[in-house]
Amino acid sequence: MLRTVLIIDDDRHIATTLQYHLEGLGLAVVTAHAGEAGLAAFAEQRPDLVLLDLRLPDLDGLTILERILAADPGATVAVVTAHATVDTAVAAMKKGAFDYLQKPFGTADVTRLVEMASRVRSLETEVRTLRRELAGVAQQGEFLTRNAAVRELLATARQAAESDASLLFTGESGTGKGLLARLSHSWSHRSQGPFVTVDCTALQETLLESDLFGHVKGAFTGAVRDKQGKLELAEAGTVFLDEVAETSPAIQAKLLRFLQSREFEPVGGTRVRRVDARVMAATNRDLEAMVREGGFRQDLYFRLNVVELRLPPLRDRLDDIPLLAEHGLARFAAAYGKDLAGIAPEALDLLRRYPWPGNIRELMNVLERGAVLAKGGALTPADLPAALRDYDHRSAPGAPLPTLEDLEREHVRLVLARTSSLEEAARTLGIDPATLYRKRKRFGLA
Repeated sequence: MLRTVLIIDDDRHIATTLQYHLEGLGLAVVTAHAGEAGLAAFAEQRPDLVLLDLRLPDLDGLTILERILAADPGATVAVVTAHATVDTAVAAMKKGAFDYLQKPFGTADVTRLVEMASRVRSLETEVRTLRRELAGVAQQGEFLTRNAAVRELLATARQAAESDASLLFTGESGTGKGLLARLSHSWSHRSQGPFVTVDCTALQETLLESDLFGHVKGAFTGAVRDKQGKLELAEAGTVFLDEVAETSPAIQAKLLRFLQSREFEPVGGTRVRRVDARVMAATNRDLEAMVREGGFRQDLYFRLNVVELRLPPLRDRLDDIPLLAEHGLARFAAAYGKDLAGIAPEALDLLRRYPWPGNIRELMNVLERGAVLAKGGALTPADLPAALRDYDHRSAPGAPLPTLEDLEREHVRLVLARTSSLEEAARTLGIDPATLYRKRKRFGLA
């Protein structure tokens, strides 16, 4: 479905007419009246559809089309042309334009084009999803995996999302807990309601209590008016408690009461508020250990942990690194207007060897840096930070000596990374493809 449209047309009357009609169809519209301004707007907005006039004062329309498609090969661009330049419109379609509008056009023509573009984008999305599924890849928005354990986790999350049970997302920082929480909300019957995040580490106890439960005027110095808390703002939706392990005993007690009764009192208030909001929480700490040590309430832990969804660290998802890296690099390359042809095998090998203490968040940071610094072509080792280039997994502090199985797994992984097919890899290893297929599955390299 289309949401945003960019109009690049120096005729302000036509641009305004198009804008009014498109907004009447429920679309958000951005306009630009010159080629360079249109390219800048495209880079910033990434619209679902571009309506591009082929005759502009500063740049040739075909040049603009080429630059848009170079930045985003999947962009949907329809050209706007006068009768005398139909041949140019045909040339534009040969270069990758989706369709064209011929002046003078009516509102029915615009509506038809929008409906067709919407159908085509839906079909393209469906085809990409099917291709990924055939390749063993699961994708939900920005959440991507081909790892069997994470695919199973994703299925469990989707099933659990259909209920109103509290969900607890656990795992190291940067593994995607917040992203999976948002996905779970989008799958639930509360998806039309708000998704409100509370960062439990960002505020002092008093301020966090006010942020969660709200306060009444005069409750403390600076409380000059009543304020709604995040729980009330999440009415009919979901409140996500990020790093819930960092809450104080007093806040834990108020959270427990809310989970039991859906009731609470604002800071400084006496009137009980009742809110219909689902609670999801996340932590990178071991809550069970904290319960045993008295650092977290056991009854609250059980209330939060109706369904636990533990995201594995990236070092345990080696088969996901190429997938996440290619996807992330393509996104950053498009954002920065870079024409990058994927990742060189040597660079990908470095990505797979590194232990990623910061997990997916660290990987995305490295890829964004690479997209900014790369000079074109494929991402190479020179585009990666020195920490990755110089890392030696064999001499890392405390690293155990590898077993024979570890060495075999590493050798198989290297051969698979440097060959173009399973059959070629099997020939290189001197085994038959069926044996290599079984080894690949056993080593988690599928």
